[in-house]
Amino acid sequence: MMIDPAVLAAEFGEAASKVAIDGWPCRLRFETLPAPHRKPRLPLGDGAVYVFAIGSAYGSAAPCGVGTVLKVGEVGPGNEQRFTRSHYRPSAPGISTLAQSLLAHPILWSWLGIQHIDVDTAGEWMLDNLDRIHFFMPGERTKVRAALEIYVRARVGSVFEGVSIGAKRRARLAG
Repeated sequence: MMIDPAVLAAEFGEAASKVAIDGWPCRLRFETLPAPHRKPRLPLGDGAVYVFAIGSAYGSAAPCGVGTVLKVGEVGPGNEQRFTRSHYRPSAPGISTLAQSLLAHPILWSWLGIQHIDVDTAGEWMLDNLDRIHFFMPGERTKVRAALEIYVRARVGSVFEGVSIGAKRRARLAG
């Protein structure tokens, strides 16, 4: 379940200081885009850790509940495509996206409250029903970004971590 981003950021800061994460301390800010949301922009020069979570209006009727985290990820500066658009597309070549994961695992649809989605509607369903939470830091702080992604994922859980891979990678692994 998603935790208040201010609490996560503060607790991460304490933990990062204790273990002397390279690049910490640095500027760390967060924002929440509640559902329905628009595709966000990655601020110039920043890297980000992002979270997709079930929104409050939709989640109040879904068996999984409000705040269920579907995906935690990270991007470096200049990766606007992945941050802004890729996760909403089931056919992003060579990468795993949240839309792909949703379509690949219909066994979870009833728990997530999904009646039906398909390649044409998955992205719209995400925009309408999921909150996005972003943690931004200076782009060159790669070790901070990597540590924050692991920290957030460990604290909030994530339904689709490691369960869906892109079609090209899946084909390489199969044969």
